[in-house]
Amino acid sequence: MKFFLFFILIYSITFGASIDTKLFDSNDNQQYLKEIEKTINDEYKNKEKPKAIYEEEKRYLTFLKEISSKDVQIKEYPYKNFEKKQIEVETIIDAIKFYGTLDEAETQTKSLSKNIQNQLAFLRKNIENILEEDKEKLLGYQLQFAYYKKEKQNIDKKLDLYKQEKNKLLLNISNNISKLKDPNLEVLDNKLYKYIENNDKLSQYIDSLNIDLQREKLNENKENINKLQNSINRVQEDLKQQIDEIIFTLTKKAIYLLKDKKVKEFLSIYKKIEENISKVEKENYNYLLDALKSLSKKQLNDAKLLLANSSSQIGSIFDSIKSFFNTSLIVFNEQAITPLSLLKALFLIVIGIFLGSLYKKWLKKISTKWPNISEMSLKVTANVGFYLIIFITFVIALGSLGIDMSSISLIAGALSIGIGFGLQTVVSNFIAGIILMFERTIKIGDVIEISDMLKGTVTDIRVRSTTLKTFDNIDIIVPNSSFIQNNVINWTLEDKSRRLHVPFGVAYGTKVEKVKEIVLEELLNSDLKFIRDDKDKQPEIRFESMNSSSVDLELLVYIRVNDRLTPNSLKSDFLLLIYNALYKHNIEIPFPQLDLHIKKAVKSS
Repeated sequence: MKFFLFFILIYSITFGASIDTKLFDSNDNQQYLKEIEKTINDEYKNKEKPKAIYEEEKRYLTFLKEISSKDVQIKEYPYKNFEKKQIEVETIIDAIKFYGTLDEAETQTKSLSKNIQNQLAFLRKNIENILEEDKEKLLGYQLQFAYYKKEKQNIDKKLDLYKQEKNKLLLNISNNISKLKDPNLEVLDNKLYKYIENNDKLSQYIDSLNIDLQREKLNENKENINKLQNSINRVQEDLKQQIDEIIFTLTKKAIYLLKDKKVKEFLSIYKKIEENISKVEKENYNYLLDALKSLSKKQLNDAKLLLANSSSQIGSIFDSIKSFFNTSLIVFNEQAITPLSLLKALFLIVIGIFLGSLYKKWLKKISTKWPNISEMSLKVTANVGFYLIIFITFVIALGSLGIDMSSISLIAGALSIGIGFGLQTVVSNFIAGIILMFERTIKIGDVIEISDMLKGTVTDIRVRSTTLKTFDNIDIIVPNSSFIQNNVINWTLEDKSRRLHVPFGVAYGTKVEKVKEIVLEELLNSDLKFIRDDKDKQPEIRFESMNSSSVDLELLVYIRVNDRLTPNSLKSDFLLLIYNALYKHNIEIPFPQLDLHIKKAVKSS
C-alpha cells in the first residue's frame, strides 16, 4: 500500500494531477486514510513540507474521517399520533406544520448543496491545473475535495430523506382525514369571526397610529416619533398573529370539507386562505398551500372541477384586462402610449439588463484565458460594457414609445446646467473613480492608509465611491475624490511587504552582542509570521541610543501586509517574544530611576 501511494505521488508530480476518487468513493476507505495519515506524518518528520501545510492536511484528514463515518438522519414525524381511532383536527394541523419544517429544511439544504458544488468546482480546477511550485499543496487540495465530496453525498442523501418523509407524511395525513372527529362548525365559525373582528380593529388602530406618526414627523418631535413607531411595530406583530390564527382556522375548515368531499366549499375556503396569506410574507406559508393542494388531489380526485373553476374565473376577467392594456394613457408625437406599450418598453430595458449581466458573466468566464489582465481592468471593461448595453436598449425602448431622442435633447441640455451646479461633488467623485480605475494606483486587495483613523483593505472600487474594510472588520464608504485630493499611503502598491520597527531597552552593563544573539535566535525558532527566505529582508537589531535609564535597541523585521495580518497585532507578538527571551536569559529590563546624591553641609565655626 505504501508503494502504491508513493507511485501515485510520483505519477501526479510527473504527469499532472487528477482527482483521487479513492478518498471518497470507496465504501471502506478508513484503511486508505490511515495510509494517507502515515504518509503525512513521515513527510513532516523528514521536513519535506512546511508546518502550515502539514497542519492543514491533518485538519482536513480529521474532517474527512469524521464525515466518512457520519450517519445521515433527519427528524421524522411521530406517526403514533395517527394510531388513535379518532383524531383531532389539531393533529392534522400539527402534521402540516411539521411538513412545513421539513420543507424549510429541504430548501436550506438545497442552498447548502449549491454552495458546496461551487467549492468542488473551484478545488477541481486547483487540482487539475496545479503548478509545479504548488505541488506540495496537492494532497491538501485532494483532502479538501474529498471532504466536500463526502459532505455533498451526505447532503444528497438528506435531500432524498426529506423528499421521502414529506411524501410519507402527506400520505398519512390523507389516509387519516377520515378518522377526524365530527366538527363543531359553529364554534369554529365563532372563533373565525372573533379573529377577523380583532384583525379589523388592529388594522384601524395601525391606520390611526400612522396618522399620528406623520403629524409628529411634521412637528419633528423625535421622542413621540420613536414611541409611535414602537407602538406600530407591536401592533403589527399582533396583527400578524391574528392573521396566522385566521389562516389556520380556515385551514381547519378546509380539512373538514376535504373529509366530507365538498369540492366547491373547499375551493372557496382555499381562496380565502390565499387572500389572507397575501397580507403577510407569502413564502412562509407556501408549504401550507402545497400541502392543501396535494391533499385535495388525494381526497377529492376531481382535478377537472378545480381547473374548470380556475378557467371560468380567468375567462371572466380576460376581456377587462385586454381592454385596460389597450387603453390610451397619453399621446406623444402623434402616437398613443398604452400600458401594453409601456410593458414592451420595460421588457426591452429588462432584456438590456439581462444582456448586460450576460456580458459581464461571459467576460468573467473568458478572463481565465487572459492571465495577464488585472482584476481592475476586467472590472472597468465589464462595467463600461454593461452600462453601454443598458443605454442602447434604453434608447430603443424610448423609440418604441415614439419618443424621439432629439426632441428631448434641448430639455436635457437645459436641465444639465442646473443639475451640474447641484451635483459638483457627485461629478467630482465620478471623475475621480474613472481616474482610479485607469490609473490603477489603488486596486482591490490593496492595504491603504488615508489618515490615522482611516486605514484598511480595499474591497470594491465603484465610479462614485470605494469600499474600505478596516482591520476591525468595519466597511467604510470613501468618496473617490478623497484619493485624488489627499495623500494616500498604499502599503501594497509594488511590494506587499513592509518593515516593522519594534523598540525595546536593556539595562546598562548588558552585553549588546549577547542581546542581539539571544533575540534573533528566539525569533528564528518561533512560529511568528515574517519574511525569512529573502536575504535582503532578514531581521536585524540596531543600537538606537543610550538613554538615561536604559540602552535602547530596535528590532527591524519585514512582514507581509494583507487583510488577515495587521501590523499592530504583529508588533504585540514580537514584543512578547522579546520580553520572554530577555526574561528567559535573566537579562535585566530597566525601568526609569533617579540617583539622589546628598552632600554633608559644612559647619561654619
